[in-house]
Amino acid sequence: MATPVPTGEHEPPMHAQHPHRPIAQAAIDVADTSASIRTSELIGALSTALDLTEGLLAGHAARTCWIALRMAERSGMGEGERESLFYAALLKDAGCSSNAAALTSIFGSDERALKRMQATAGRSTAAMAVLSIRGLSSGEPLPVRIRRLVNLAIRGSKERRQIEHTRCERGAMIAMNAGFDAPVSEAVASLHEHWDGRGLPMGMRGTDIPLFSRILAVASALDVFLSAVGPRRAIRTLKSRRGTWYQAELVDLVVELARDGLVHELSDGNIEARIGEVEPNGLVRLSDESDVDRIATAFADVVDAKSPFTGSHSRNVATIAQDLALKIGLPERDVRDVRRGGLLHDIGKLGVPNRILDKPGRLTADEYLQVREHPELSLRILQPVPIFRRVAEIAAAHHERLDGTGYFRGLDAERLAIEARIVAVADVYEALTAERPYREAMPPEAALAVMAKMSGDHLAADIVGTLPDII
Repeated sequence: MATPVPTGEHEPPMHAQHPHRPIAQAAIDVADTSASIRTSELIGALSTALDLTEGLLAGHAARTCWIALRMAERSGMGEGERESLFYAALLKDAGCSSNAAALTSIFGSDERALKRMQATAGRSTAAMAVLSIRGLSSGEPLPVRIRRLVNLAIRGSKERRQIEHTRCERGAMIAMNAGFDAPVSEAVASLHEHWDGRGLPMGMRGTDIPLFSRILAVASALDVFLSAVGPRRAIRTLKSRRGTWYQAELVDLVVELARDGLVHELSDGNIEARIGEVEPNGLVRLSDESDVDRIATAFADVVDAKSPFTGSHSRNVATIAQDLALKIGLPERDVRDVRRGGLLHDIGKLGVPNRILDKPGRLTADEYLQVREHPELSLRILQPVPIFRRVAEIAAAHHERLDGTGYFRGLDAERLAIEARIVAVADVYEALTAERPYREAMPPEAALAVMAKMSGDHLAADIVGTLPDII
């Protein structure tokens, strides 16, 4: 067996032993799917990844979409506007990963838990002070926490505005790159503005805030507070923010809907699968192969924005994997799925805290267990999408090893399809040649030498041997 070497992920503690969970069959034998898919089905499934990084209850984006479209229907909004609102709701948190590293740097804690607290916090000085204290990592020494609090007191307001600006700008760009129109990206960019002008990042006021942003602010808040404090207190909170945080008429509208059964509709645990029911019937949008590629690339950018060390990791893995698949001579369909597997292989990392992903030192056993969860999360996110079922298996296997010692299912050579082997090789090469918090980037020659030692028991030797031909 080759000597263990860094592969782009933190290595496990020497004492950490983790049983594998074998499955009966992991080879990619899923039947091919239609060349087109309802865009709502695709975006709806991928939006669950955004819920992960926001630290909110699974299905938050879908429930927000449901509420927003019920509000639009009740108000008589036309189908064209409702279509844009529909996708703006599902993509409202597209920029959420871009502030994860900054929040972790400021607070030193799990940014997902911090975002969860922020979602229900007030905006008064006292509320911000409580949030700052509660948001700090309890595992850090007291002097470190005191320094963080002092920094927040001095620069907190400025940093908060800058973080929100980055999030909004990035989210709007991702929505545009995914192929959606200006009203969608504008809604994402202005999501956290408040009716009275005291929101972020621009301090927009009243009707200067795009209508879709105003609707989504109320819809999102209702879902967050329903999950956090229950129906009565949720409605009470919205009413208390009527005319300040939110437009009065929109609060009245959602309260009326809640009285007429909206809360009961939201209690359906399968609402993500039913999201098509609120999609405007006359404007059902279909994604062809190029649309799917565009959306997959946009979500790869969401993943890579999470850490300063992975600025273009997913795109690079996809390119390397595609070139390898072409060089080896795989059929066009398989090359396509290999590329998409490279783009989305790390989508499950949106559920891993940045304090672990960007940690410069060795991980604890518990931290390593959390890292090991990300391929399984990738599988869960992608598998519900018919056109991504083969892609899901490729993505889920990028940390498996030919000798069966990888994760998360402990698959061996007999159960690892060539598409999965290709993405695994591309992932390791890209990671080794990129800077990481615990080491500098390796030059290509050094990376190839390291990978040669990993061939046979970890990586497929024939694919590693093809790397020099395409880099």
